[in-house]
Amino acid sequence: MSKNLWTIEEEDLCKKLLLEGKSYKEISNIICRTEGAIRSKRAIYFKDINTSQIYKNSSNYKAIYQDYNWCYQKYIIEGLNHEQMAKEAVCTKRVIEKWCQEKHKLTQKYRQKNKILNDIQKDLIIGSLLGDGHIDKRETQPIFIVVHAENQKDYLYFKYEILKDLCNKEPSFIEGCFKEFTNGKIYWCQNAYRICTRIYDIFLPFRKMSNTELLNNMNDLSFSIWMLDDGYRSVNNWQLCIAEYTPEETELIIKILKNKYNINAYLKKDIRYLGFIADDSRIIDEIILKNIPNNLDVIKYKITENNIRNKQKIVSININNEEKTLRDLSEEYGIAYKTLCSRYYRGQDILQNVGDIN
Repeated sequence: MSKNLWTIEEEDLCKKLLLEGKSYKEISNIICRTEGAIRSKRAIYFKDINTSQIYKNSSNYKAIYQDYNWCYQKYIIEGLNHEQMAKEAVCTKRVIEKWCQEKHKLTQKYRQKNKILNDIQKDLIIGSLLGDGHIDKRETQPIFIVVHAENQKDYLYFKYEILKDLCNKEPSFIEGCFKEFTNGKIYWCQNAYRICTRIYDIFLPFRKMSNTELLNNMNDLSFSIWMLDDGYRSVNNWQLCIAEYTPEETELIIKILKNKYNINAYLKKDIRYLGFIADDSRIIDEIILKNIPNNLDVIKYKITENNIRNKQKIVSININNEEKTLRDLSEEYGIAYKTLCSRYYRGQDILQNVGDIN
């Protein structure tokens, strides 16, 4: 007979001990079987029976909310509210409130002071503070808030999923309306969605950070968030709104983009914006597509479905056994670049009327 086969006596004793609410470890010690074997037997014995009520009637039963670690995981780490915890524990909200607040001392005040952000949440907040997000300025109300128009709903919910454990509810809908701005003009504000977190002290250091500190802590994800928040992508290139930045901060932005990504940003004629040439705009596209889900609405209309023009062909001409691009020739001979391109594609002598080059 195989040593793995159970006797009838073992089967009956195991079932009896399970019904009494004994742990797998306790039963293992009594009948000399592994905890895994006992777990398998339980699955067979009670396959069609809800054992939760059996265990609740046992003197050894311990509800899940009585476990400090479970409550800490759900309330502090996952950010569930009492009602959500009650659904998971199959009990009333009042029971959860009693055990969290009175027994385990896990209050909202404790959560406010002890909540820790993960790295992705930090990067998202930095990018959003450079862009469309802000932290409430009231001294005792450090709440992170970000709003996006309805055509960026997917994008806002992408942010919400990252910040979900910091929020008490899903994003709220804001109906469009006319608003008067500080310049005295009235504008139509379209339908939007808003993320508003709970109060957390961990937001205070971010609220104190200057634009310079935010820029120096920017990485690929936060840069992607900033570009999607405040950037516009045409079929040719990106431009970034920097209206709220000082000239010194603008210089820092240009320097950081050059050093970190080899992107050459330049101040446009309208100094509220930074411009990027086509090649650098493609680098920005690549960074964003690597860090943000490509199926979001904002990604589709700004990048993947934007009919972005293909990279221009670089044409080189052999002159006196030296390869020169049309751009080089334009600068060397003072001929407009468009004129040279026109002559080249028509098969004409592109350097006609500029004299002998030999």
